[in-house]
Amino acid sequence: MRGLQAALAAVILSTSVSSGRADDNSPFIYFATQDPFTDGLPTKNDVYVFGGVFARGSFGDTIDLFDANYTDNYIIGAAYGRDLVDIGAGFVLGGVTGAAIRFGEDDDTSGELWAGARLRHQGLVIGDLAIAPAVTAGFSAVTGPTEIERNREIRDDGDASFLGFVGAELSFRARQAPNVELVYQLHHRSGADGTFGNMKEGSNANTLGIRYRF
Repeated sequence: MRGLQAALAAVILSTSVSSGRADDNSPFIYFATQDPFTDGLPTKNDVYVFGGVFARGSFGDTIDLFDANYTDNYIIGAAYGRDLVDIGAGFVLGGVTGAAIRFGEDDDTSGELWAGARLRHQGLVIGDLAIAPAVTAGFSAVTGPTEIERNREIRDDGDASFLGFVGAELSFRARQAPNVELVYQLHHRSGADGTFGNMKEGSNANTLGIRYRF
């Protein structure tokens, strides 16, 4: 896991260093209220491919990226997103649907489908680099529980088959490649304190992927 953490840090650092300067008409650093790198009509669609590692802790523990208690269980998947409404001040509302395979040393292979609404911001622009946050909230269904989810089913007398879904993310995009983003996302299945499946927590995975916008 130390290798994955080092690779993530190196990719983010190299992306930041490779970004030279903003175009002559923009400040060097500012919060964007529209797509900072697209001339004319902005892109509306995106495809995201990712892989990640499950952690044993809660959402709050897992978002501590470098100190999370990782397992030998993994997730790979893809998602399609579409922006629907520009709600102003740089915020865009859209939708996402995705599918993934979950597998590993302790887990039987299982599938996951999810869908939700996504709120994203155009981001903080530093020179030729845009750093943008987003969050997706919706629902997730799986063909079978991971070992972590199974243990939590026993603890809560619950069912992890259908839970809430939250995808909290941070993306990095360079002016030189405006349609491609490097994306970190915390992939979170949640019982919302008993609202879904009588579960408090489902599972959490830190993921890294590439998003192509079109």
